[in-house]
Amino acid sequence: MAGRAFDVVIFGATGFTGKLASEHLTRRLAGDASLRWERFALAGRNREKLVAVRKRLEEISPRAKELQLLVGDGNSEEFLETMCKKTNVVLTYVGPYLKYSLPLARACVKYGTDYCDITGEAPYQVKIVEELHEEAKSKGVTLITSCGYDSIPFDVGTYGLVKHLRTKQKGGKIAIQTCTGPARGSASGGTIASAESFVGGPPLSPHCLDTQFLSSDVVEGKLPFNVGNFHNRSKSWLCPSIMEGVNQKVIYRSRGLMQDLYGVDFTWQQFTAVKTKFQLFAAKALMGVITFVLSNSFAKGLLLRTGVLPKPGEGPSEEILQSGFFNEFIYGSVGEYEAAVHVKGRRGDPGYKLTSAMSLHTALMLSQKDSLKGELNMLGGVLTPAACMGDLLWRKMADVDVTFELKENTSSLPIFDDKSN
Repeated sequence: MAGRAFDVVIFGATGFTGKLASEHLTRRLAGDASLRWERFALAGRNREKLVAVRKRLEEISPRAKELQLLVGDGNSEEFLETMCKKTNVVLTYVGPYLKYSLPLARACVKYGTDYCDITGEAPYQVKIVEELHEEAKSKGVTLITSCGYDSIPFDVGTYGLVKHLRTKQKGGKIAIQTCTGPARGSASGGTIASAESFVGGPPLSPHCLDTQFLSSDVVEGKLPFNVGNFHNRSKSWLCPSIMEGVNQKVIYRSRGLMQDLYGVDFTWQQFTAVKTKFQLFAAKALMGVITFVLSNSFAKGLLLRTGVLPKPGEGPSEEILQSGFFNEFIYGSVGEYEAAVHVKGRRGDPGYKLTSAMSLHTALMLSQKDSLKGELNMLGGVLTPAACMGDLLWRKMADVDVTFELKENTSSLPIFDDKSN
């Protein structure tokens, strides 16, 4: 967008994940002479906190003082207009999104500004799809949702696997199972606050973001696996995953946006993999406790007051932040053919350090859409990471320690291998 002052504005730069993204941006600018410091800005409600964030960034590079600061509230139409008119892309970390981010998404569409977020809040995503997708598509404005650990590893990994399976068989039903393997990470107060929006609320269809499916006569067939089953390909027992309800909706939106590739009867499931039946029973019990706490205001409040759960603005320890990792194993089949993808995240807590890096990387690429247009799948509307730039993300996420590895022989991809840590 010619004539705008900024390529990317980080909105919510004083929050836990926003600070991490600002650090990634500073390191990226310090190491890439093609990017200009004055073309990036940090935004938030409190000038003193923004100044403090920038001062800390100057410890990474003295040139961080060239980053611009934008001060204003996300509920101020005047501020949102000013910010959106000045930048090509807003990368927002201001959540819970259903509570705070709708005015920003509306302003982005109104003023022709592209947008990225890291939300896993399906009610918010339903709202922006229903209200803004068609208008954004007609204006060529791109809103990419779920640009962090939820859901880039799952969405892009599935996209790459589906593309590969289609080279083996053009038609037929593709069935995917994602198994979360060894991982290390923690939760922040912001995530717990966001989780309240979808745990304990009215259930949403897995296809609630897949408007193509909702408007069709297709009836989803029986899913191939259930919690408690033994999964032969991964040699593991399948436990419930609290994040299936987040990632499944995003992947099904990708399916709807790219139906010719995925097919109408595509299925996607997510589980947590464990070695033994005893671990299976323990994990199911733990899932019940987590769901109860998140859906019970008294229990959650008690754990917040006693310090068991982090408050908004708090996050994992520095040790976990730097040493975290994840392994996602995505198994797929079409007809008689099988393949798998191993998604690895290294040197960072998945939900925070790696999420901030993945989302910033996505926003930077979206800001360069004119030069990258030949490598993008589509622009305009409320899109998923894979629908917009799946091939690009598959290749470029290695720059932020997230890699995708295709395995044609699923037996060569054991989940509980010492090398996966």
